[in-house]
Amino acid sequence: MSIFLTTDTHFGHQKMEEYCGRPRGFEFLIYNSFKCLTDQDLLVHLGDVCIENDEKWHLMFIQTLQCKKILIRGNHDKKSNGWYSRHGWDFVCESFSDTLFKKRILFSHTPSRDDGSFDINIHGHFHNNLERLKRKEWVTEGEEERNKHDLANLTEKHKLISLEMNNYQLTKLESLCLKNPS
Repeated sequence: MSIFLTTDTHFGHQKMEEYCGRPRGFEFLIYNSFKCLTDQDLLVHLGDVCIENDEKWHLMFIQTLQCKKILIRGNHDKKSNGWYSRHGWDFVCESFSDTLFKKRILFSHTPSRDDGSFDINIHGHFHNNLERLKRKEWVTEGEEERNKHDLANLTEKHKLISLEMNNYQLTKLESLCLKNPS
């Protein structure tokens, strides 16, 4: 079994072309990366699956996957846990941790405060905007207020997963852990 990560797919959110420079039809680039998944694999989605038309996107892109699927709810995942479970997810949570590849890993949508319980916190949320946000270059109304708490949590233990910075491909957990020795 291989464990793959994705985050912030934002299926149906056309503003992603403006906000993050995603190409038109980015949903299909992301879905094409899912084709490597087998029934022996696990997909961990770090949140923000889609924006509106949840039924459509889940039917097209989530329910068709044969792998096991964990959803860590993001700030745009507004349905109930039960709704997500009925629409293709095997497990739905706010965050979870496990020891894998000799590391205590916390999976979350936004960076969690370092309380000493993890070696690495794998998160999404910032897309390809983290460096801009660290420089306090705000481009949308309310961006500073929405992100200041999450930015304050960042340490060297935090690892951002971003589709925009990974050519819209899945991230293999083992490869990520081997690149980040503790």
